[in-house]
Amino acid sequence: MNTKTNCCGGTATVCDSTIAELPRYYPRQLITPDDLTLEQNYFRDRMRRHNRLLHGWGVVCGALVCPVTVTNSDGSTSFQPWQVKVQKGYALGPYGDEIILDCCRTVDLRTSGCSGVTGEPCIDAPDPWCSPVFTPPATTNVLYIAIKYKQCMMRPVRVQPIGCGCDDSSCEYSRWHDGYEIGVLQTCPVCNACDPNAAPALTPDTAKALITGGIPNCPDCSCGPWVCLAKVTVNPDGSIAQIDNCTCRRLVVSLSTTWWQAQCQGSTTVVKTVTSPGSTTTPVPVPADGQTAVTLTVAGANLEIGPGVTYSVGSGITVNVSGQTGSLQTGLSSVTLTVIAQTTASSGNYNLTIVNADCSVVIFGNAINVGTTSAIGGLAKAKPAAAPAAPRPKPTPKTSKPEASKN
Repeated sequence: MNTKTNCCGGTATVCDSTIAELPRYYPRQLITPDDLTLEQNYFRDRMRRHNRLLHGWGVVCGALVCPVTVTNSDGSTSFQPWQVKVQKGYALGPYGDEIILDCCRTVDLRTSGCSGVTGEPCIDAPDPWCSPVFTPPATTNVLYIAIKYKQCMMRPVRVQPIGCGCDDSSCEYSRWHDGYEIGVLQTCPVCNACDPNAAPALTPDTAKALITGGIPNCPDCSCGPWVCLAKVTVNPDGSIAQIDNCTCRRLVVSLSTTWWQAQCQGSTTVVKTVTSPGSTTTPVPVPADGQTAVTLTVAGANLEIGPGVTYSVGSGITVNVSGQTGSLQTGLSSVTLTVIAQTTASSGNYNLTIVNADCSVVIFGNAINVGTTSAIGGLAKAKPAAAPAAPRPKPTPKTSKPEASKN
């Protein structure tokens, strides 16, 4: 069984359906296909209504109608008569449906158009029983290429028989698939841009009407399912005289190409030097005694202070902002810090890390040096040398007693 067989004579949605009922599931409930279908239709109906009333309808991008080129044996290029090619594109239908044209489709203007399924190969399978019938237009040489949403049933599966009998091979389609139909119309669809009764397009002068004025009326569903793509003029011999992708095309406002680059305080923070008043030593020496406050001057451009801005150098070292130079609006040129290293801070060089309010990080390497000796004004004080030990007195030599004279 071919599980990808489709039947594109499926349903066409309408925009006046308002499904406001949603199934509620509970334990030991007997769920039927109607319950699951109702839930799907509830959310699909909400999506269509959202698209139709908030975004409108028309072509969002692509879907250009172009002539079909043919490369001749001598290398020259000519155009195929009676044929146009609709390129890939995306549109919102008047009923709020998404129309996805994911591949280029060739349309013969002598037919009523073609249908397709989104996600399937764009190959027109020939009918083995019937040859194609072409009917050139007799009354007019102006045609309109339009597209509309169409649902297709796909993936047939065998259905279990209800009872005993011979009819045990019935099938049901198990999938609804989004599709489309490209039509060749004799007149312009109602409510498209080429219709004389349609509202004029917005210009830069009238764009403010989007956010001004009174309470608008909700649009109705009288425009039909078609989204016009192009106006095509054909000569009697089938050659394409003109393709107009602008006059008959209704476009939807899209913000997909609108963007900007964030400007955080005007520019990027830059740190040039970290010094201490009265000292040119780099890195700045800081004693780990928990008492001595060393002043650091951070010079650069676009520096920041305030809520969300953090200056830090490492564990066991407190840093407080005590002053600044410049304007907060244009960025500070210098920031004054007060640094105190606790006795638990490890000796060595430390980097200054700045985290701004927008989470951008700037690191200045080897800003301070934490040592065990005291530092005042950037100059290290050596510990006083221990007093030399007093010399030991020389021992007094013992004198021997004179021997007693013997009698």
